[in-house]
Amino acid sequence: MIAGKTWREIRLMAAVYLLILELLMLPVILLWPDLYGDLQKSTLLRTVSSLFSGGESIQKGVTHKNEDVAYSSWVALQLFFKDVNLAGIAAAVLLGTALFAREREAMTLEFLLARPVSRGRILWAKSWPTALCVTVPVFLANWSAIWLSAAIDFSLPFWPLTLCCLHGALFVLCFLAFTTWVSILCRVQAHVAFWVGGITIVEIGMYLVPRMRRLSVFHLSDFDWYSPLLLGNRSLVDMFDPIRHQGLSAWLLACTGVFYGLALRALRRLEP
Repeated sequence: MIAGKTWREIRLMAAVYLLILELLMLPVILLWPDLYGDLQKSTLLRTVSSLFSGGESIQKGVTHKNEDVAYSSWVALQLFFKDVNLAGIAAAVLLGTALFAREREAMTLEFLLARPVSRGRILWAKSWPTALCVTVPVFLANWSAIWLSAAIDFSLPFWPLTLCCLHGALFVLCFLAFTTWVSILCRVQAHVAFWVGGITIVEIGMYLVPRMRRLSVFHLSDFDWYSPLLLGNRSLVDMFDPIRHQGLSAWLLACTGVFYGLALRALRRLEP
């Protein structure tokens, strides 16, 4: 019942989130044939890329002399580093903020916690529909890029693209788990948005500073990870083996588990 109620409350927002991802993708792909030549000639791109950490690898990728490689780099940059990170995080924060803080504001939290089910089951019933709403659109929108790319005579490999979707979904899921935890700790939705939004801005600022880049969570989901993944130069093992490989997906999964555990601990201690 709790899961059904949660789904009814967020299903429209999930549909809008999917639509936003699709709309962001259309110009990225359809305008590529005209953009490729302009990017190779652009001095502005070289100048801008030299101003922030990771910019040079982006510039080299999207202007590669092999247009297929350049296109894959462009897709990795726009669909994953930009669209999934920005729209995905926005959706995770928007939906996660309301999970428990809204119950407090609506004065329904006491009724929710008084139900004859454990608080662990309450958290799970509210979390899994929300998790599906922020992760499934990542796959659906980006899988459609395969068909759209064919319309301009380019191809995107299904499996590498799916691996990129999986990593992007885990990154968004990590933000959702973090926001859920903060939503339990705070009594007002605006406070949740303030803290999560503030921390996100700080993380972005750290990412843009070369010496602090590896301290930012955005280092786990940037162009230097997605581009080799989409080109087929990284495998599923590389994603989930943090001992012999980078294993960035494994770290995201671990962080999600930690935040979910913190949320469960906070909910069990919560006094309505």
